[in-house]
Amino acid sequence: MSKDNSSEKINSDVRADRMKLFSIGSVVLLAAIILLVNFLFDKILGKAMTFDFSDSSQNSVSKETIDYLDALSPDTRIRIVGLFNRPDNVASTKYQYIVPLLDDYVKESKGKVTVEYIDPTEHPSIISQLDPTNSYDLANQSENYVVEYNGKIKVISPIDCYSYDEEYFRSTNNYLIVGNNTEYTFTNAMYVLTNGYSAKAYVVTGLKEEGNEYITKILNSMSIDVESLPVSENFAVPADCSLLILNGPNSDISEKMYVAMSDYISRGGKLLVAVDYSTVNVNENFVRLNLLLNQMNINIDPLLIYENDPAYQLSGYAYDSNVTAVEPFDEFASLPILHATYCRSVRQADNPNSSYNTLPVLATSDNAATLQVDPETGRAVDNGMITTAKYYVGMYSYVDGVDASEAFVFGTLNFTSDLYISNYGLNDYNVEFLRSCVRELVDVEILDGVNVQTKMIDSFSLDTTKSTTSASTAVLVVFMVLIPVILIGMAVIVYSKRKNL
Repeated sequence: MSKDNSSEKINSDVRADRMKLFSIGSVVLLAAIILLVNFLFDKILGKAMTFDFSDSSQNSVSKETIDYLDALSPDTRIRIVGLFNRPDNVASTKYQYIVPLLDDYVKESKGKVTVEYIDPTEHPSIISQLDPTNSYDLANQSENYVVEYNGKIKVISPIDCYSYDEEYFRSTNNYLIVGNNTEYTFTNAMYVLTNGYSAKAYVVTGLKEEGNEYITKILNSMSIDVESLPVSENFAVPADCSLLILNGPNSDISEKMYVAMSDYISRGGKLLVAVDYSTVNVNENFVRLNLLLNQMNINIDPLLIYENDPAYQLSGYAYDSNVTAVEPFDEFASLPILHATYCRSVRQADNPNSSYNTLPVLATSDNAATLQVDPETGRAVDNGMITTAKYYVGMYSYVDGVDASEAFVFGTLNFTSDLYISNYGLNDYNVEFLRSCVRELVDVEILDGVNVQTKMIDSFSLDTTKSTTSASTAVLVVFMVLIPVILIGMAVIVYSKRKNL
């Protein structure tokens, strides 16, 4: 082999090695540039270049929250403290929908809201700083959030931020999340702290009722403080009671309770009562509760409503049906057709000496009936159907005058129960109707909370209305201009270098 051929082969091998090294180096360099650009975008433009086009906007606060924050004084300082270290990865944890949304509060509040994560085990002073009187036992509230404003606080647990399938929980003792109430919970906690409570409601407990978690949330969002009023030998209605609630009692009130509640009513008290008809209370005629309500010219009958009209039945089920709101209550919700299940009929008590004005609130069709039910089998007794007619599922009673007593009485729990509200959400028409009833009952000023919609967990559709001009332009610049320019530039450099090798 000649020297020229040998030299040419060596040069060819060197050139091939250089091209190989340059190709590898180009790939490594491109990868490094992409990683660097990604890092810089995340650190500098992370929030600006983040867009939530999902229909439910899980990670973005709504216009209602933004309007509330904008209306606050510029010097407002609301502090949110997570009593734990911020998780590095929130995916598939209970904070998955909370942490990103709180970051958006900080962005949209323009300095009015701050979010911190401080573990009390590492910094014990945070406990006395937030709760100097130890009223909230924050030492045992780890993994929860504290919202603080001007020395007042509200504690929010992650469990408060979601709606759950109550039936699934009762059968399995496990939670099945169906709705995200994070924004509703935090925004209305801020609202109450910045405006203060305007009324006090007491919910009677100890009558075999199921629970009062959701009605408490609803009243809190309306700036109404809520406390339990347990059954006891010394039962009395507190003097600061603006509204007394019996939510789903499955046993009758005692004689002592009857006397105390009767005295409360005579002093202009406000009463909200909701019962239903179920296997748990089929034997309960609520004798003393009816004595109390009879004073207000209302009676709850021990009969189950059976809806015969197919147009009113839901899924062809006679005990699960629509009811219509009767004028003037048809304006209490956006839709006057509401949902009632396992109802007792509620009627005027025909008290000829009553000074109360009694009005029907919710009505069945004209073809409904009521049934007598066998308490042993839960089935209708033979010949147990009462006359077909229009029946009422709710009644309202009031007396004219200053500080006059009032009452709403429902024969269904579809407006107040944890089971119903957890399944249908805090923005359901029934819940809207309940809020209007509360406004009617409570005389003191009620500050309506921020009407934030529940974000359904299973909503993954895109909402094209959120693709604003600015967002679309940013996406266009990044994906149609910036990234292609970088790739073309790299291609030109690679081509130029390879040609000169």
